[in-house]
Amino acid sequence: MTFSFIQISDHHLPADEGRLKFGFSPWYAFRATLRQIAASHGAHADFLVSTGDLVDKGTDDEYAAARCALGVQARSDAPGPQALGVDGIQGLPAYFLPGNHDPREAFQRNMFGAPAGLLNAAFHHKGVQFVCIDFGAENQAVVYPETVAFVAGALQSGEPSIILTHHQLAPSGIARLDQFLPADTAPLARTLRGRNVLGIFCGHFHLSYEGRFAGVPVFGTRSTTHSFADAGGGRMHYVIGNPHYRVVTVADGRVSTEIVEVVM
Repeated sequence: MTFSFIQISDHHLPADEGRLKFGFSPWYAFRATLRQIAASHGAHADFLVSTGDLVDKGTDDEYAAARCALGVQARSDAPGPQALGVDGIQGLPAYFLPGNHDPREAFQRNMFGAPAGLLNAAFHHKGVQFVCIDFGAENQAVVYPETVAFVAGALQSGEPSIILTHHQLAPSGIARLDQFLPADTAPLARTLRGRNVLGIFCGHFHLSYEGRFAGVPVFGTRSTTHSFADAGGGRMHYVIGNPHYRVVTVADGRVSTEIVEVVM
């Protein structure tokens, strides 16, 4: 079975649409991203997933503004789907994962009406299991024992699986960012090795790049807001550039991806 989905990440939406961050308008970029998805890929994608940092501070006002912009009205079990109400992608199912800018209590309450806690969950689509895992609400990922146990249980079936998460598991090459990789990945690596995992899709570093973790391809996707660049000496630059989104195609037990740069 062949299908495609769209990954977006790290939107950092403030409650005030006019507020700039590092001279960049998160709202303008986010709306431009949705318009381009609608014009170019919305008709061909089965669903959309946002891999965290939907808002910037985690306030109720920010989540209300984000839900309004997405046209999301009905709530669901975490992580979705919730039907988008945006022109051109009206009705497209969407899944939402929390990032380190999404306090779990506020995120769960505003997006799903659910109690706080790590959002470890799975859903199935056309014979593929999507395993959504949570490394916590800090800048540095934490591999919690309950997350490892959840992944182990989800992968026992042997069915083809894709992992969705906010935090990165593969180094970016920028030292200032790579310090936020989890300190102890061995338990998770042991759980993933030899399993039928097609790929891991992440955000957090605001960069589009590829790597590997425990033999599994890892795909990072640039944010819809500012990005980063290596400034040397363990420092980094904030970069104002066009947002990215990733189109992922699943066919014959393999994934292929395309990075799309948004025209601003």
